[in-house]
Amino acid sequence: MNVYRIGQLAELANVSRRTIDYYTQLGMLNYEKTGSRYRYYTEDALNRLQMINRYKEQNMPLNEIKERLQVLSETTVDSEQVLLMVDKLSTDLRGLENELLELKPLLEQLDEQQLTYAAQQLSVRGSSLLSILAMLA
Repeated sequence: MNVYRIGQLAELANVSRRTIDYYTQLGMLNYEKTGSRYRYYTEDALNRLQMINRYKEQNMPLNEIKERLQVLSETTVDSEQVLLMVDKLSTDLRGLENELLELKPLLEQLDEQQLTYAAQQLSVRGSSLLSILAMLA
């Protein structure tokens, strides 16, 4: 398992040391302290920072992010990986929603046949996605 000093972790996660200190004070990140004065963070801290960044991109408040991280702490490693994937999928879906909103004016310019074809394509892909999500449930 990889361990990182705070500067290394900050660089990998693309956040400041101050941010890591703040999240640590809030109990969102854990560290290990050795005989030296350095704090060492594990790969779990890096994963948590990446999740925090994704949640912040969704404008989620820190107290809600902290609650979600606590749920992760209570689950097994396999469940944590699944939750990470679900969180990433949620972010990706939000991006797709934004793209569809940008396409809306263009879709309004299509004739009925073109619009029907576009709707069928979206429906097939949407159905596939729903099937995958149903299997995960």
